[in-house]
Amino acid sequence: MADLDALARNEAVVAPAAGWDTLLVTGPERLGWLEGLLTCELKKLTPGAGTWGLALNRQGKIQSAVWVIAGADELWLALAPGTAIAMQAELGRMLIMEDAELSPPAVPQRWFTLHGPGAAELAAGWALETGGVSASIDFTGLGGAALVVPETVEPLILGRSEGRLLDANDWARLRLERGLPEFGTDYDGSDRPHEAALDRRAVSWSKGCYLGQEVVCMQDMRGKVRRSVRVLHVDAPAGASLEPGAAIERPGGEAAGSVTSRAYSARAGGWLVMAKLQLEALQGELWYVGAAGRFPARSADLI
Repeated sequence: MADLDALARNEAVVAPAAGWDTLLVTGPERLGWLEGLLTCELKKLTPGAGTWGLALNRQGKIQSAVWVIAGADELWLALAPGTAIAMQAELGRMLIMEDAELSPPAVPQRWFTLHGPGAAELAAGWALETGGVSASIDFTGLGGAALVVPETVEPLILGRSEGRLLDANDWARLRLERGLPEFGTDYDGSDRPHEAALDRRAVSWSKGCYLGQEVVCMQDMRGKVRRSVRVLHVDAPAGASLEPGAAIERPGGEAAGSVTSRAYSARAGGWLVMAKLQLEALQGELWYVGAAGRFPARSADLI
């Protein structure tokens, strides 16, 4: 744990992106077309650059998280697990007069995210070695990159990642330390960007129009966000077994939210949980309540 913690903050660690699917966008109008459909800014992307954002519906609700890498003649899209079929159909429906095409890649692909100040350089080297594609994308604020390679090359990348590979628990710990929610775990299609705590992370406030923008802007201007995901520090013993789905309550037993992710963090000196919360509850005392027991909980800072 200590080695991975140091690597994430001084070099790079690697997280396999299990279940993320791939679509390609080609054609001369690919950037302009996709710019109107995602929350991130794309029009300035040059080959080798990348970004990430959200695909929303007209009601401003999140349909998928999307990573974008610009190749020489195409855009590589990574789509969150379980969303590819619906997203391909929805994006395809939005292709009307634009000179762009949407299609799956010719061969299956596998995605990885890398985190740390050395992530972009490491990913670029592996992309060159394997015929993959990479770009600098900072997911956590520590520096980062996304890498996509042919499925047949996945074992090679896993081998190259020895000593810096994050398993599911390691990844949960790092992203909770950095306050990063995950689609399908901490937020889903019932949430808008503010409710997923991604309004200042995966949304550009300087770009032009995009699908769902009006709803997102109105929610931001009015400041009426009643619930969102937040990271809490839970004062539970290291040996406790905290679980997703456990309740977050006010002192009198009134429901305040529920746990979506959890990880023990030596860096934080205890348990971290991500929870969907009624935001007004953060002004008072909170308790984690689950099978492991009842423990005090408080807001956690990024570490």
